[in-house]
Amino acid sequence: MDIVGHTVKLIPAQESDRKRIYNWLCKSDLTSAMMGPPVCPEHPTPTWKEFREEYPLPFFDASGDGKGRVFMIIAGGEEVGTIGYDLLDCKKDRAVLDIWMKAENCCGHGYGSDALHTLSVHIHEIYGIINFSIFPPGKNKRALAAYRKAGFENLRSLSKKEQEKEFGKAEYDDTIFMLKTFRKTRFT
Repeated sequence: MDIVGHTVKLIPAQESDRKRIYNWLCKSDLTSAMMGPPVCPEHPTPTWKEFREEYPLPFFDASGDGKGRVFMIIAGGEEVGTIGYDLLDCKKDRAVLDIWMKAENCCGHGYGSDALHTLSVHIHEIYGIINFSIFPPGKNKRALAAYRKAGFENLRSLSKKEQEKEFGKAEYDDTIFMLKTFRKTRFT
């Protein structure tokens, strides 16, 4: 099922999209702003094997629905990036989102903000989740601005130890814990 936002459409990613999504993350003109030296030496660029371990096959088929799933971000009929959710936890009423654009020329158009808003609304409506987290590095000012535009608020900086304790994974030395919260709705 496609999810439609204001300027983007989110299409469930398939296994055939997996390598392309990896290349957007690890081999694009945006990679050095998100990971690896010189900007983020504490977060090395993952190998193909590491990427597959972090994003196993259920992220790319219907078996991941409700647990963790990756979507292609489409704008103007073109693929512009990817967005996904993980750690969907109905008991803790939260999900963790992750997003990246495929190239520099896809940034600055509002696609990322719209995709984040659209996916969080969808998950809220389908699963009732009200808390959405995202963990950018503090040095990625453009990402922080896009996330704020999508309704996320900076809560606090997290040490790697704090992030690992609560979420099981830490990537950056200067992680900012950002949260978007929906009001609880009563379904009758």
